[in-house]
Amino acid sequence: MLEMREITKAYQGRQKVEVLDGVSLQLEKGKTLGLMGASGSGKSTLARILLMMEPADSGEICFHGQPVNGKDRRLMKQFRRRVQYISQHPESFLDPNWKIGRSVMEAAKVYGCREADQKLKKLLTQVKLGRAVLDRYPHQVSGGEIQRAALCRALLPGPEVLILDEATSMLDVSVQAQILNILKEIQEREGIAYLFISHDREVVSWFTDEKRELKGGRIYDISGGAGENR
Repeated sequence: MLEMREITKAYQGRQKVEVLDGVSLQLEKGKTLGLMGASGSGKSTLARILLMMEPADSGEICFHGQPVNGKDRRLMKQFRRRVQYISQHPESFLDPNWKIGRSVMEAAKVYGCREADQKLKKLLTQVKLGRAVLDRYPHQVSGGEIQRAALCRALLPGPEVLILDEATSMLDVSVQAQILNILKEIQEREGIAYLFISHDREVVSWFTDEKRELKGGRIYDISGGAGENR
């Protein structure tokens, strides 16, 4: 569905640092791929490149087998609708001066979603969020409620892929479990592919179908506990 092929990325400071060295990943419909790695290993850089938010030095991003052309605005709008992102700071997707409902519905406006009100009503039920939260400001609700609201915002355009970059790391254990169970339920119903980026090995083992580790700019398959290079 969504894949990166032989991606390389380096940053030039006092000396050249190779962050990604020929990295390839493939996300499949209805599956969750876990990505682990030490702090500073390049996980977030990989996510930004996969989202076409940052250019790679070489390699390509493909969606449904076709290379994504960042210069084609029409195609990029479709791509951004189908590939959504949630970070460990979901509040960054909600304007602090707007009520949460307005920020959530902004996604529907940007992508031209039809019957957005009905879709949002259904999503609120799915993520177990009371409608009253929509009339509050971000600072008036809990971290778990903000994450659920951000999830509604990401799901409203009808994505095929969700990239979750440490999306539950800032939540306490009980709320984290609730969010992960909600994500599993949504995936079972909608067939969405997830890239789940986390430093928590236990959570990754429980939540994902396959696991990869980013180390030294290379990807290793750790699904079976071995360090096979990919």
